Amino acid sequence: MKHNIIIFILILQASMMPVISFSQVWDDNFVGIDSLYNTLGAVVQIRDLYNQNDSILYAGGVFSKVNTHEAYGIMSWNTDTIKTYQLGINWGGVFAITLYKDTLYIGGNFQNASEQPNTARLAIWNGENWKGTSLGQPDGWIYDFVRFRDTLFICGDFYTIGSQTFNMIAAYNGENWINVGSFGMWASALEVFNGELYAGGYWGIRKYLGGTQWETFTVRPNDFVFELKADSINSFLYVGGQFSAVAGQASVGSAMWDGFKWHALGNFCSGTVWQQAMEIYRGDLYTGGGIYYNDDNEYRTFITRWNGETWDNIGGDFSDNIFAIELFRDTLYIGGCFQTWDSIPNGGGIRSKGMVKLYMPDNGCDYLKPRINTWADTFYLNNGEAIVNLYNNNPYVDSWEWDFGTSTGSVSLSQAVEHIYTATGEYNVQVTVTDGECVKTANKTIYIELGTEAIDIESIDMQIFPNPSNNDFYVKITLPNYQNAEIKIAGLNGHLQSIIPITNETTTIPTKGWKPGVYICNLFVDGNLVKVEKLVYE
Repeated sequence: MKHNIIIFILILQASMMPVISFSQVWDDNFVGIDSLYNTLGAVVQIRDLYNQNDSILYAGGVFSKVNTHEAYGIMSWNTDTIKTYQLGINWGGVFAITLYKDTLYIGGNFQNASEQPNTARLAIWNGENWKGTSLGQPDGWIYDFVRFRDTLFICGDFYTIGSQTFNMIAAYNGENWINVGSFGMWASALEVFNGELYAGGYWGIRKYLGGTQWETFTVRPNDFVFELKADSINSFLYVGGQFSAVAGQASVGSAMWDGFKWHALGNFCSGTVWQQAMEIYRGDLYTGGGIYYNDDNEYRTFITRWNGETWDNIGGDFSDNIFAIELFRDTLYIGGCFQTWDSIPNGGGIRSKGMVKLYMPDNGCDYLKPRINTWADTFYLNNGEAIVNLYNNNPYVDSWEWDFGTSTGSVSLSQAVEHIYTATGEYNVQVTVTDGECVKTANKTIYIELGTEAIDIESIDMQIFPNPSNNDFYVKITLPNYQNAEIKIAGLNGHLQSIIPITNETTTIPTKGWKPGVYICNLFVDGNLVKVEKLVYE
């Protein structure tokens, strides 16, 4: 056992890490957990940690015993005592844990749970024993769960559950199993972001449109996606995995989608971010994707932090991969397959249970990271007016105050606003958001211009019908030609709903999966935003 309170300056391979300073607490003392080990001598692995309302922390992975108790892959802990679940699992590991309708579900690659029938790879705890699903067991591994619109979604590397055919993704509403589409290759992560469901896997990242339909991102990380983590305060979706770039820019192991565009996060995280190894803590992103080689040229991993602008090395000297990070009672819990750890690089190497805690001090208002998003930087006057839709990324703050950079001064409005400009020029737009005692301001420069010979705004006509509609919309567009033209539909929060190429005069805007409300139809020609119209979906 070791408990370190540390104030230090850390330098690790100057070529890849800056000099940083933090006050933090590392700890491997878990009251009631004296040891965690495998009876056959295999390395302990903690593959998932699940927080139940800050009252109970579940841990799943590859292990045989907690203290003297047989646990076999699954246990829970209330910061004082542990609980095991009959005989746990046989052969393999638990990769995913969730509670759905107050019932515990586990998934992984195990052969069965406590010798019960039909419990391979997916098992349900009924309060006394393990049972399988009403269909039987999946034919492949389970990687993740998420609850979306009161339905449990499950993903992995499977084609069937019992005799019913699925394809890497399935859903369960408490009574019936539901076919929600086909992925073709494995899916490893599910996350709800701004009221929409996203999946990550072999093929990158997809968004659920409803029914059996999913939209694959055409621009995405250039290799496998293993993890998704939403920052609901700032409307950021962080993506982790085994990739090196996004949108043509360096972004090793981590990237961010804000609903409008991708943000590459550089190459500071030089390692893979594994399933479950991302967490939001005090508004910052923490990952297990840092790697380096110590003085003895031995592979080591460490915790990294993205504060919205830059990376920091939080520290740690783990002898192997970090597989799970979870926030529990204002502290980060870190799990993996490391046999030793230390709070500083090139440390002495403390024998590990496979779990470590990290507490970071309160960072005040740093959790609030306001931005202003638009669908273009340059807008064109049409009949003397340019309609500009502006979106702030903080949906849950107390108030928004906008300044459009004109003589009208500031006005208190909502998260998403529309402003009409009537003169050309460069405008500095500001939004000030207030959340309790925290007040932050974001800025963005936009440009209002006249049309040019290349962009004859006055000659472009766009008509949408029916509008309002409770079904699909149709858009009739008059263009000199229909090359390099597309429509981008902005959803209720301004985020990208869909992209539709324009190839002829009339185009259908499908509305499957839409919620009632006002959407924005943005017409782009040669990459320029030339027309904007509202769609009212009922």
